[in-house]
Amino acid sequence: MFTDNCPLTHNTGQLSAMSNEIFIADFTHQEEPGMKQPDDPNSQLTPEPGQPTATPGGRREIRDYEYRQRILSAARTLLTTQDVDSVTMHQIAKESGVGQGTLYRRYTHMGDICSDLIKSTTQQFVGTLEERYGSPAPDARGLAILESCIRDLIAFVDTHVSLLAWISSMHADKRQYNILQKPFFVRLHRILVPLLERAVAQDDIEPLDVTLTANIILITLMPESYLFHKNNLGYTKDSFTEGICRLFVKGL
Repeated sequence: MFTDNCPLTHNTGQLSAMSNEIFIADFTHQEEPGMKQPDDPNSQLTPEPGQPTATPGGRREIRDYEYRQRILSAARTLLTTQDVDSVTMHQIAKESGVGQGTLYRRYTHMGDICSDLIKSTTQQFVGTLEERYGSPAPDARGLAILESCIRDLIAFVDTHVSLLAWISSMHADKRQYNILQKPFFVRLHRILVPLLERAVAQDDIEPLDVTLTANIILITLMPESYLFHKNNLGYTKDSFTEGICRLFVKGL
């Protein structure tokens, strides 16, 4: 559903403010015919505030940072006019003006690019959930907070469902990939469990296995599940949300 490492306004779809702090050594490359030519790699690069200085190693880091930003900018441009399934690595290389070797040394596949595009958005989102629901008032009702949190989660999935589903599908065939162990899920789980425990303590629900219940809620909100209900079963965002809240809030 989500990747690892707003108050919410549900305008988290803006991907123009993505940040990347991953730096690796740069390599030489050859451009394919017809591609936009990148800047001369030997030219002086002026770092932005907070970016590496222009030492020999720093210049490589700056150049790598600029390549990554160029690649992500090209991907954002293409995704504004095309569905994520139709955008190819070749298109991104051509649009960004970097060679395919340079592209693949930084991003193995579209899932990696999508992950970087949405990384800062998901980090901001879960941080806001932690702020909003992590320390509720002593008299706040656990079930009411849980319902509000679930509604926020569904709204986020709805906004970013294409990218989230693509990222999830790219990792689905990895034997060691367990989505419930990813940091984003762990953080969400740590939000939901205390809310369920609070609801039990307040006698709003019968005692239950809060760990299992939190896991099932998160699995139910996976982007693949949301897309299936929306595209195959005709659910709208509102009908899906009401159904989930009826099941996991009123139904408890």
